[in-house]
Amino acid sequence: MRKEVAVLLEGGGGLPRSVSTKFLTLEDSFLIDNRATLRAMAEFGAILFYFYICDRTSLLGESKKIYNRDLFIFLYCLLIIVSAMTSLKKHNDKSRITGKSILYLNRHQTEEWKGWMQVTDSLFSQ
Repeated sequence: MRKEVAVLLEGGGGLPRSVSTKFLTLEDSFLIDNRATLRAMAEFGAILFYFYICDRTSLLGESKKIYNRDLFIFLYCLLIIVSAMTSLKKHNDKSRITGKSILYLNRHQTEEWKGWMQVTDSLFSQ
């Protein structure tokens, strides 16, 4: 058995034949065990299909971008207010090494800042 696996891996086939056949024959136990992977594959396929429909077909017509400076400034100020309100939440994270609480630049805060930076980047790129 060990030599067969070594030959299979050296020959370029990464998966044993039994796994491939389980996938192709839609065996229930295999599908249930790997449902997270299958769901991720289905979501990725749906997103690619949506991009294809939007970009490569004429089902959805072209539109012109409309830019309103006042609306942008209002939404940006609203975003800053909401982000300031959520950033003032107190988290009680403790350091793994010392056991003391981390009050400044804890993981929750930096992850939240990263999210808000992505939102502002998408606002500016439009």
